Amino acid sequence: MQIKSKINVLLFVLPLTFAACGSPEEPVAEQENHSEDAEGHAAEEGTVRMSPQQMEAIGLQLGTLQSRNLSGNITVTGELEVPPQSEANVSATVGGNVQEIKVIEGDKVRKGQTLALLTHPELVQMQVDLQEAASRQQYLEQEYQRQQRLYEQKVGSGRDLQEATSNYNTSKAQVEGLKSRLRILGLNTGSILSGKIFQSVPVVSPISGYVQKVNITNGQYVSPQEQMFSVVDRSQLHADFMVFEKDVSKVKVGQKVSFTVANAAGREYMATVYNMSPAFEKDARAVHLHADIEESIENLIPGMYLEGRIATDTTTALALPETALVQEGAQSFIFIKTGEVDAEAHADEANRAGEKAPATGEQTAGKVWVFKQVPVVTGASNNGWIEVKLLQPLPDSAQIVYKGAYNLIAEMKKGETGDDD
Repeated sequence: MQIKSKINVLLFVLPLTFAACGSPEEPVAEQENHSEDAEGHAAEEGTVRMSPQQMEAIGLQLGTLQSRNLSGNITVTGELEVPPQSEANVSATVGGNVQEIKVIEGDKVRKGQTLALLTHPELVQMQVDLQEAASRQQYLEQEYQRQQRLYEQKVGSGRDLQEATSNYNTSKAQVEGLKSRLRILGLNTGSILSGKIFQSVPVVSPISGYVQKVNITNGQYVSPQEQMFSVVDRSQLHADFMVFEKDVSKVKVGQKVSFTVANAAGREYMATVYNMSPAFEKDARAVHLHADIEESIENLIPGMYLEGRIATDTTTALALPETALVQEGAQSFIFIKTGEVDAEAHADEANRAGEKAPATGEQTAGKVWVFKQVPVVTGASNNGWIEVKLLQPLPDSAQIVYKGAYNLIAEMKKGETGDDD
């Protein structure tokens, strides 16, 4: 009976023992151990640790907050233009056929230079009409003088004198009118009155500059006022920018503008604001801003598209290189070095991979650096530096990542997702 009782107790204890051996408590403990890092330290949220090899690979650089003079910038767009008096569309003042074209696009011309020759039978007839009108005027002038003498001697009548005077004045007006028309055509009326007849008339440039466009061909008939050439004086070339309504109050005469053009994207030009248009364009909600270009304009052509930045008021502020900032949505971050921890596990991995941890002057042997993500607010930027406003105080000697910040946040996100690749 005692033996049977002992067997029953033994059968009751054995299942409990096996249940204890198969308890899920062991995996929980194992999970807790994995929640800590290789050095036994629990990972702090918003931090990332970098081994010497990783820091060397990304070219990580550190620095401190610096006080710098920064200028605010306004982004503007526009195009190259010349004032109205520096651009001319050359047309014929009388219809005719193109006899000869004397220039090509790109030629430099001076004011009054002949660009083309036109010919037409009516041009010859106008010169003949002038010669005939001048000859009749001479006869009528003599008749007027004769009638005036007779009237003074009380031999002629007043009616004859009035008629001679009227005929003479009419003839004189006709001659002057024909002379004016021929002068507009560029012909020498003195030569015509001496008996010369010009077979063609010149089309001349009204300004000095460069031939931008030729719109005619030899033998073509051109009607009066038809555009034949376009001439531009590029010496008065300037930048015309559009400044939007919200930025108008920040712009004033004398400010500097840096800009680039499409045909020289790698070159930056400088200009100085000399005029702001008082007219406000309602559709674009902007005003025109005119700026003198300070450098050579040899390769610049009117109509080229511009992208520029206007430097506004200068301020002194704490700043960092733009490469130190990481943007996530609307929030900006920087990374600061908060300390160093044991890197024995990292060294083991490096040895297994056949790598050798590099030695640096600032780094303690056998340590990895810990970096913390810190939110900031940005301000004005200039020449690769940007104003930084701290949301929490930092020591003056805080070591901030100048270069490699995006690599750090990528590494931190990889740790958060548990990706060990």
